[in-house]
Amino acid sequence: MLAILKSMLTALVCGLVLAGQEQFDFYDRGWYLPGVPKPESILGYELGSKHTVYRDQERVVTAIAASSPERVRMMEYGKSTEGRTLRVLAISSPENIARLDEIQADLGRLANPKPGDDIAAIQKRTPVLVWINECIHGDETASFESAMALIYNLAASNSAEITSMLRDAVVMVNPVYNPDGHERYVVAYNSIPNGNPGRDAYDRAMPSAFFGRANHYRFDMNRDRISMSQAETRQEVAMFLKWNPQVYVDQHGQVETYFFPPVQQSVNVNADRNRYNHWTDVFGRATAKAFDNKGWTYFIRDSFDFYNVCYLDSHTTLMGAIGMTHETDGGRVMSQRRVDDTILTMRQGAEKHFTAALAVISSAAKNRAELLKSYSDFKAKAVSGEHAGKFHRVILDGNQSELTRLQEHLARSGIVAQFAGEVWLQKGAHDYWSDWKGNLEVKQGMLVVDMNQSQGPLAKALLEPFSDFEPEFIARQRKKALEDKENRPNEEIDYYEFYDSTAWALPYAYNLKAWWCESRPEMRMVDRPPYLGGFDSRAPNFDTGYALEYKDITDLLFIADALSKDFKISLITKESQFASEKFPPGTFLILSARNSKASFAKLEEAYLKLYSRKTDSEYKLHQLRTSYPDEGRQGPGSESVVQLRKPKIGVVFGNAGNLRAGALWYLLEQEFKLPYDSLSSSVFNRNLDEYTCLIVPGGVGARPTGKLREWVENGGCLIALGGVDWVNGKDAFLNLDEVTTDPDLPGAIFQAELDPFSYLSYGYPRKGNEKIKIAVPIDGSSFWKAPIGGSAVQLSADESVKKLLCGWSWDETEKDLQGITWAHDERVGQGRVVAFPFDPTDRAQWPGLYKMLLNAMILGPSR
Repeated sequence: MLAILKSMLTALVCGLVLAGQEQFDFYDRGWYLPGVPKPESILGYELGSKHTVYRDQERVVTAIAASSPERVRMMEYGKSTEGRTLRVLAISSPENIARLDEIQADLGRLANPKPGDDIAAIQKRTPVLVWINECIHGDETASFESAMALIYNLAASNSAEITSMLRDAVVMVNPVYNPDGHERYVVAYNSIPNGNPGRDAYDRAMPSAFFGRANHYRFDMNRDRISMSQAETRQEVAMFLKWNPQVYVDQHGQVETYFFPPVQQSVNVNADRNRYNHWTDVFGRATAKAFDNKGWTYFIRDSFDFYNVCYLDSHTTLMGAIGMTHETDGGRVMSQRRVDDTILTMRQGAEKHFTAALAVISSAAKNRAELLKSYSDFKAKAVSGEHAGKFHRVILDGNQSELTRLQEHLARSGIVAQFAGEVWLQKGAHDYWSDWKGNLEVKQGMLVVDMNQSQGPLAKALLEPFSDFEPEFIARQRKKALEDKENRPNEEIDYYEFYDSTAWALPYAYNLKAWWCESRPEMRMVDRPPYLGGFDSRAPNFDTGYALEYKDITDLLFIADALSKDFKISLITKESQFASEKFPPGTFLILSARNSKASFAKLEEAYLKLYSRKTDSEYKLHQLRTSYPDEGRQGPGSESVVQLRKPKIGVVFGNAGNLRAGALWYLLEQEFKLPYDSLSSSVFNRNLDEYTCLIVPGGVGARPTGKLREWVENGGCLIALGGVDWVNGKDAFLNLDEVTTDPDLPGAIFQAELDPFSYLSYGYPRKGNEKIKIAVPIDGSSFWKAPIGGSAVQLSADESVKKLLCGWSWDETEKDLQGITWAHDERVGQGRVVAFPFDPTDRAQWPGLYKMLLNAMILGPSR
């Protein structure tokens, strides 16, 4: 009882509003079903008076669902990275819940219409589906609290307002998208003194290791809809694809005052700008009316754009819903003092999210017929391919493992990609990497993505190499740039309207050959390419050993695993021809002279297990009958063959309370499955001899200490990722000149050159000693100029070479970026320093760059 009284007193203090305004009541919508428990009756405190932990919210939503089965169906759709249950609650009228499976099937037919479907009849009998997503950023806590009030009202209220909504709408509520981030933050927050609204309050000094915005791997999952890397993302999208909602609201914080759409430009053209602008105006006006009735302030068409595909709102819109972001001004901390001395509380933030969600649901229900027709028309254009204009098909070529990974990547968003099952001449093909246009000979095994499919608009947005900004948007940015140069204010905008990167095209991200096509003739396609590969089954000749040609990251990871098991492996660094085979630089040798006969059986077993899904005949261990060169001097015994060291990798994650390296952490554990030691930044002051490689992400407070320099000079390989200025300059490891640009580059993809003589190039397709074309992301205003001897990866210094591949650039960008470094590798004593000014692990979005990073980690210590 004392605890309840204390929480009620806290609620009274924290819930104060401006004088003259009424206290907000979550439960003022008519009479409620008596058997459905209010959240407070389970929590033991007033909603919004403290941060609720995951298990308590779980108790609330499961109890409500269990006590209102006529209105609520609760469905589990997966587990978070740390094992917490992910669930959604479908809430509607008893009549709709009784036929929910039929509604789901009908929505599926609208999403992917087939000849003979009676679309008009489906629209007439089907309620609109509105999806409300809460707490993707775990420390934006207001929506976590408002979810419980929203679910209770929808499940228990018998007001005319709620019953009308539920008659024409099915509401899907995800009460917490990111339970791991939320739990990490609120458990820490609840354990410290909190509630002081002052600017210097202790609860605002939370160490970054306990920030809750990101998930377990410290991924911002509202930037994950391109890479589709995180477990929470993949599972939620799979659930979305089962239900095909027409409206999707993603509720966030923290801003100065509440935001809801319409958004600022630019809006991605594949979203159907007219359709999106119309509906966000409809929902915006409905939300504004609800807020005006409360006297609440808000803003629209500012700060938040709609161009990048990585956000939940843009991704779901490209899948047919009207996706929207709501940003509230209360939450994260219990209370905060505004500049006018009024107090803003977390409860107030929850009140606004609750009100905004109901306003959107009500508006969607009232506009049910028009919304369903709009959705059906959007999907009809998708399935017919009308939406794509001349962009009918994308064809990609590369090794089969990379193509298969891209196929699986696209499938996570419901996009169908298939392999060419026959050879044909494709007319009207445009090369992604040059200005070439013509007839392309399509070979078996190439990957084909056609735009005439249900998720065609999303497929086009993810794959196209174009940038299509509104003309007025372009004019505003260029006008501001000119006025900034002349030191004049802009009467309309105070900042450039780029919220995030402007380029992400997956063919470049995977560094694959690609062509977009103006036609899509019907040809035979297969879901998987025919299996052509296998293990060289000839009896092994243990007098020589094996060679493994490096073409895919799986090859290098296989070698890393073998090294960890004490196999002795060497590396060809110059093209060699022996045993009737020609081997390029980067080929691995596992020779019987350095390995026991018994160990080869284990090697074969590991190989077969790892390569069980390989489909390319080039993926096999070559059994070597002799070491004698067929021509020239290069062979297994040549001085150009390097012995590889057994890898021992350390990753510096930061100091006490400061955690970095989220994407790298995820990749090491989930994709590469490489063992590593997690280290604090204190490691820079101790002996590092046990490590062959040390990886230092940006922001960990690194500095070139004497111990670190000694380790590098004695043979260690230091890799710096992003935020790498600490390795450059006086008393550091490198001495590269800085180049600056103005304005900042918001993020685009450029064509760079990978030095074929650098070990970082191993595994990439090569033509002799030609520079290797590679796509790289670049943003910012400060860059390094490549030295006279060049860098491992740099933009061409030739002004005539086209550099921009995709995204926004300023008039002088390509000239300014001539000859800049993208990755620099330099010998320091007996060791190496490899600097990536642009982190190749960023958002796990650039798989075509992973070989380069892995080469530095595994091969660098031996070069």
